[in-house]
Amino acid sequence: MFGRKKEDPPVAPVRWDTESAFVVGEVVRPAAFRQKALIGRRAVRMSVTRDGVRYFAAAAFVEQQDLQTRAYELHDATQPQELLCTIVPMSGGSERYQVRDQTGQELGLVFRTVAAKRTVQHGWWLRQPGHPDVVARYHWARGSAKEIAARGKDAAVRGAGSLVSGVAESVLYGEMAADSRSYVRPTKPVTWCADDEVVLTAGHTQGIKSYIPQASWLDRRLAFAMAVLRQN
Repeated sequence: MFGRKKEDPPVAPVRWDTESAFVVGEVVRPAAFRQKALIGRRAVRMSVTRDGVRYFAAAAFVEQQDLQTRAYELHDATQPQELLCTIVPMSGGSERYQVRDQTGQELGLVFRTVAAKRTVQHGWWLRQPGHPDVVARYHWARGSAKEIAARGKDAAVRGAGSLVSGVAESVLYGEMAADSRSYVRPTKPVTWCADDEVVLTAGHTQGIKSYIPQASWLDRRLAFAMAVLRQN
């Protein structure tokens, strides 16, 4: 009938180990002309096309038992009873999280970059056993790791407690608010590397932050974990 709204087709879950970009969130279909966004369970999702429309199918459901604690479980969306991994905060002076598989074996660690390094290095990085640290540095950060760390420390000391430091950080992340109206300028992709090898890239798909694993050795569950922590 003319004017009848077209119903969304069923969007079945996809395999979590599919070699594809992924997003984290509840959006199954973004809002479109005269259509509200289609929302589902919070999950790691991958892009699929149904009847010419892009959807984000669930690959791994994200569960958080205690909203006050940043601890999560990821379950296979095709078999919800199947645990993929756990993400648990570790004690110590720095913010870090241990990622374990369903048998309890460690897959790796996800770290929150300490404040002194955030002027040169992205806020999150990861470590997978047997490989160099996977880190994203800003494009202007040049020199050895020791030199970069020293510059980051100096910059943090100069800017500590200042309004200028806060504004600079907003610009770095591409976000600024004015007169109660939010302005978000286009942000450049973030690229995580292990030494000189590109491992993971983050950008945007239809306004939703997306991740593209690029190193064949990267355990996708570790990438999922970092994405979940970044967006929760």
